[in-house]
Amino acid sequence: MAETLTWRELYRAALLELQTEELGPRIAAAEMAILQRMLDLRQDDVSSEHEMRDLEDALRGLRALKITECRSTDSTVHGLRQPGQMTP
Repeated sequence: MAETLTWRELYRAALLELQTEELGPRIAAAEMAILQRMLDLRQDDVSSEHEMRDLEDALRGLRALKITECRSTDSTVHGLRQPGQMTP
């Protein structure tokens, strides 16, 4: 029987991922779990403002991580310069 991870566990795993090749998939899995939980809360008409705020914050955090970490990894892998980086 497969273990189902909560959105919080997937979010934490993405934040703590050190291997650059695993970061993108971890971010994607966490984003999907967060969006699904948001949908569940809205459909169930559950009043959970605190959790909804946590979900929104986590989604913003993942998007910032994706912009900063994945972009810098892609640039490094493809030999592109980073903004402000001097050419050799």
